[in-house]
Amino acid sequence: MPPGCPTLDGHDDRSIAFLFDAVDLGVDYAKLDANGFVPLATILGADGSKHIMKLIGDDDEPWTQEQSVALGREKLRDLDEDAHFVTLIYDGYFTGDGGRTEAVFVEGHQLDRSLGVLMCQRYERRGDEVVLIGNPMLLDDEREPLVSADRKPVEYPNLGPEAKKFMLDTIGVGIEDVEPEAIIMVPFAAVEGLDGTRDMWRLVDDEQNPTVGGGLDFGHEQLASLDPAVVRCAALVWGGDFPDDQDEEGAVFIEVYELGRPAGLQLVQPYRRLDHDRIAYLGEPQIMEETQPLVRPEEPHRSAAFARLQEIAAQKRS
Repeated sequence: MPPGCPTLDGHDDRSIAFLFDAVDLGVDYAKLDANGFVPLATILGADGSKHIMKLIGDDDEPWTQEQSVALGREKLRDLDEDAHFVTLIYDGYFTGDGGRTEAVFVEGHQLDRSLGVLMCQRYERRGDEVVLIGNPMLLDDEREPLVSADRKPVEYPNLGPEAKKFMLDTIGVGIEDVEPEAIIMVPFAAVEGLDGTRDMWRLVDDEQNPTVGGGLDFGHEQLASLDPAVVRCAALVWGGDFPDDQDEEGAVFIEVYELGRPAGLQLVQPYRRLDHDRIAYLGEPQIMEETQPLVRPEEPHRSAAFARLQEIAAQKRS
């Protein structure tokens, strides 16, 4: 290898695999849109989970490619600390010895490294087909990192680190549960015990005519009856329209409670369907309101002497 040639030295195997998967994903989207696809960000979680974000602005006006890429950099810069590797994928042009061609560009960053990398896959269009030109090229291994080293993790009131992970994981299950072409899902309950084990079950109030509201009422009743001495977190999850009712958007809603906290939280995770099988998260979960505890708190234990004092006081009052 010539001196000074960029390398992927220092990246672990799962980061390298995720980087090349991102190149393949960009090529897939180049095939779908001859005018250039909307830029994407992909995130490999520390726990192995994988997320896709389609970088679309909140305004009604169409965004340029440059604006969407800038939005991706902004979102990734202050990303939550749970990520292991992130990419930013966009369409563009490459000029080299073979002339100017269309290309998919992928910037990648392994979060324990101080620098990122830049990959490129050249291609050309022949009618309705996208034909690759050569193999993916590593253009730069001293790229400015996508994620800031001094970023602050997203915090949620009433949720500690373990409860936050439980909440995010449970939202992920809800996202996976969204059926193609549908945004309504059968509600489900999720519980994590003090020993770390998890359990989930469907909430159907009426087999013949199930409703989301009835399932949630049923779930509240079931969770309220759990033994608080063995539960760390509990949640109810359901799907529906995003509150702003934007086209092609849906949302997964979650009500989550960590035992010992004064209140729970109701949050919404908006998403956009990329295609029949893939869904992109739209930002982080958004807090809607505080809620009552899902699990009834354990009654404090009183000694026999205290109970006797209460009895004496009651007799004196009467």
